[in-house]
Amino acid sequence: MRKTGHRARREELSAGRIEYIEAARQRLRSRRIRRTMLLVALVAAAVIYLTGLVNTSVMLLEDMADTVRIALMPEQGFPQQTGAGVVYQAETLGGSFVVLGEEGCTVFSNGGGRLNTVGTGYARPALAAGGNSFVLYNRSGSELRVESRTRELYTRQTEGHIYLCALSDRGELAVVTDDVRKLALLTVYDANRNELLTWSTTTAEGVPLRMDFSPDGTQLAIAAVTAQDGQMVTNLYLLNLRAGEPQLLASEPGSTPLALTWCSNDRLLAVCDTHAALYGSDGSAQGRYDFGGQDVAALSAEGGGLAVLFGSGPSSTALLLDGGLGVQYTGPVPNAHGIVRGNGAFYLLCESSVECYGLDGAYQWSYPLDARPQALLAGEDLFVFAGNLVQRIVPPQPEEAGSGGTLAL
Repeated sequence: MRKTGHRARREELSAGRIEYIEAARQRLRSRRIRRTMLLVALVAAAVIYLTGLVNTSVMLLEDMADTVRIALMPEQGFPQQTGAGVVYQAETLGGSFVVLGEEGCTVFSNGGGRLNTVGTGYARPALAAGGNSFVLYNRSGSELRVESRTRELYTRQTEGHIYLCALSDRGELAVVTDDVRKLALLTVYDANRNELLTWSTTTAEGVPLRMDFSPDGTQLAIAAVTAQDGQMVTNLYLLNLRAGEPQLLASEPGSTPLALTWCSNDRLLAVCDTHAALYGSDGSAQGRYDFGGQDVAALSAEGGGLAVLFGSGPSSTALLLDGGLGVQYTGPVPNAHGIVRGNGAFYLLCESSVECYGLDGAYQWSYPLDARPQALLAGEDLFVFAGNLVQRIVPPQPEEAGSGGTLAL
């Protein structure tokens, strides 16, 4: 029997508009989610105000707002002009990255949006990233500025000239300046920007050249250099920020510190030009690998492992070490000037391309470029800096890589 009247029209209308109704329901759900997030933020703000944790918690709320804003930003796409000129440093932040060059400093979202631009005019700029923020400072100058992904958080003037800065994931800041009384002064500030502790180093202890906070922000690893008996000496210290007393982990004559990286809250990786060493947070030595006199051209300590590029002539050698400094791969690779480890692979920066290899040394693919690559970030996405552009690399599917291994631009 054929249906007639209002009932038939109602069923036909319902069948024809089902997609529209589902879309309307989705919009309603989205509005409810936004209202819930706003309510949570308001409640959190009230708790913050009543408990007096204003400085730190406001920064957390602002960081949360940045995260939401970045996630909702439309995809801008790549390549993008960096405006940095020659790239000095590039660091990964949450959902974004920062690039520092001779022309200034810029923060981009992973979708290509420009989030923050800082024109410093510093003669010798450098930066250190921590969590979703970074500290930008003038080496040999007396000014530093801490920036979020989208805005300036604060600036600080120092009495002495700045040698080095480090920023923890939680906001603790370490600053090394010259010290007329001794040799160098290390000052650590907490996340509320209050002075936490100071340490004046002597000529026997050395000038801090590398620093890194543990992931939980409770310890600071310091590699200081000095001269003894006519040769360079690296002194490695562990500074417990609660106790405030530096602990000497090792003293290495004839070596220069290249990198300090916490693999976890319990393990510290220290890389010098002569060797790599692994230490526990209790000061215990847990492993060592000597480079056998080979010249270190570049290195990358990411993902709990280490990648080292040796050689400065027409041939290069790669060394891959796991989290315990066991050898994963060592062997010849194409001539390159940079190496980056991440995403279960390692990447070589060659004269006009990026080459990808597995951790076993097996070739995977190549990405040709029109200019010499200056830096590569291997986080959730792959970004390469070449010329005045940043480009996103999309690795090929296994069948595409197997059929030739070359990515189309």
